[in-house]
Amino acid sequence: MTGKDMLEGIQNLDAGFIEEAEFGDFQENRAGISGSKKLLLLLAATLIMGAMTAAAVFTRWSTTMQLGGGVQPSEQIKQQAEQSGLSVIPTERKDGKKEAVFATDNGITVTLAQTVMDSYRGKIIFRMEGLELEEGQAPWAWFDFRIDGKDSRDLGISWQAGFFPGYTLDAGGNPVYVKNGKSIPSVGENQELLLDYQLGDGSIEFSIDMDFNPNGESLFGKEIIFTFTGFGIQGEKLEDEDIMTVPGNWELRWTLEGSTQEPVKWTPNGEIGHWGITLVEAEIGQFSMKTTYKLDEQYQDPEDFHQKNEWSIGPAGVRLKDGTEILEFGGTGYGEWNPESHLYTAITRSMNTILDPSQIAGMYFYAGYELNEQGYRVDKPYYYIPFA
Repeated sequence: MTGKDMLEGIQNLDAGFIEEAEFGDFQENRAGISGSKKLLLLLAATLIMGAMTAAAVFTRWSTTMQLGGGVQPSEQIKQQAEQSGLSVIPTERKDGKKEAVFATDNGITVTLAQTVMDSYRGKIIFRMEGLELEEGQAPWAWFDFRIDGKDSRDLGISWQAGFFPGYTLDAGGNPVYVKNGKSIPSVGENQELLLDYQLGDGSIEFSIDMDFNPNGESLFGKEIIFTFTGFGIQGEKLEDEDIMTVPGNWELRWTLEGSTQEPVKWTPNGEIGHWGITLVEAEIGQFSMKTTYKLDEQYQDPEDFHQKNEWSIGPAGVRLKDGTEILEFGGTGYGEWNPESHLYTAITRSMNTILDPSQIAGMYFYAGYELNEQGYRVDKPYYYIPFA
């Protein structure tokens, strides 16, 4: 299968691009990462590395889910995700017919494109049409949401949000615009990529990632009301104000759905290198994972571990039975510490792909760093703990 064959299944790509494709915690009420806005672009870019190397994809899936994962899920895994209820294209019923969930105001239409949810983690993707950007501008959004009338904080939900950056990598590993396949120039003193968030049809995709409290009640079957109050552009620098260019009211309502498929559990009781920590249990589902660790008595709690070792407890990735390594992890959305047993349980939120848990062979963990000849820090090869 050629790149052209694959791209023909992806929505929002221009026909010209397809013909040429023969290459073999976050602030609420706004969309963006707390901290440096440049970090948002860097993280978004990291998520789509290598996404163009997979087989054909489902046209119903959002571009974010097709090209925004650390490892592109196979068609088989996507089928599993739909069959299990993990991936859903939400609709509402009007006059006995199913219709898309959308809202229009001031020339901008917001459509609910896709949700991906399991018991611990969820992703909601919206598609915006009518939001115009000039060259080099990055979009911004102001929003709020409630579930059964309750604020996310009252439900123990943490979340982060951002826009799909509009590019991927070609077969040679070079960044190209998704909408036309053209190479992306670098601009400015820091030679940053000149991003174009608009896809081939002019739409822009926005997504929010949620982490659920594992001890809380299920959110499935509850109504969520997601309200956007304005769209605009990011300030060029961190200290610059974001500018709302189109105020309005876009309210979208639907019932949350997701997979209740049981995760696969392992109890490796494996020591993680020299850190004085043991992986007691790993519970891995299609879209999230829960890991439990035993800390030595030298540590007062996970924060003490972080201060002494310069990394936060959590997996660096997994290895599949076919040898594939998925190394796209970067933090926990929920953590629980038991001072009596010295057990720490964490929900990993940065798994940027969909997994088939039955194919997991083991898990990777950070092993520290060393300095190269130029004096830069380089991560050592990860510790690996096999699962029986």
